Amino acid sequence: MSNTIIEQRDSVEVSTGRLGHVRLKQENYNQEVAVITVHPDDIPQLIEQLEKASVEAQTIREELKAAREAEK
Repeated sequence: MSNTIIEQRDSVEVSTGRLGHVRLKQENYNQEVAVITVHPDDIPQLIEQLEKASVEAQTIREELKAAREAEK
């Protein structure tokens, strides 16, 4: 039997605040909540940074997967 790892993925809610800001809300399995408020002028830069971080994160995940497979 193989070991399967199922990662936890917390929910993320995106909404617009009543004062015209963008809210990112994340709740984990313990019902702990984190909220980030972003000024709309900063959204393009945030998206750019998230895209760069996503590429970097995917590279790390691929390296970890390859290392686990090499251990088999």
